[in-house]
Amino acid sequence: MRKIIVALFVATLLLAGEYITLENGKVIELKPDGTWQEVKVVKKGGETIAIKPDGTWEKVEATKVEAANSLERAVDKKYKDEPLVKMLFGRWEGDGISYAFTKDRAVFKKKVGHSSKVIEGKWIVEKLDPKRKIIKINIGEGARLGFLTFGGVIRKLKIKDDNTIVDITDELEEGKSYTLKRLR
Repeated sequence: MRKIIVALFVATLLLAGEYITLENGKVIELKPDGTWQEVKVVKKGGETIAIKPDGTWEKVEATKVEAANSLERAVDKKYKDEPLVKMLFGRWEGDGISYAFTKDRAVFKKKVGHSSKVIEGKWIVEKLDPKRKIIKINIGEGARLGFLTFGGVIRKLKIKDDNTIVDITDELEEGKSYTLKRLR
């Protein structure tokens, strides 16, 4: 009987997910099968409880709810100071698409049928190719855990001159690029 109880306890520990607190304060459970779900974490007395979307719950150690790494990576800071990246600051519009960039936030709008898709939030430079003047950015990322990102959209922009950029994100899949002009 004791062996069965110990085996069940060990199995429970192995199947339990890992809990991560994102920059925005939300908590997600990383499951062993590679999926994730948002959970609500509450403290009752001296216990920490994770309530799952299906209504089930489990006690977790407070130390198991880890904070996401919210420090800005050194490479992000480096890219934001690059002259090519600084050229993006401001408002851009053209071909049913628009961008607005400040140092910390960006807004991306794209006309889709009769409505618009809008992504906004913090933005980072994923990759920079100064020779070809191409900047790969991520707008509205909720959190990053290693190579995993939660939320946001990746866009690829080519700088033509001080007043013209070309969004080449959809060039391969749809054969479409968007030319945008700086708004004054």
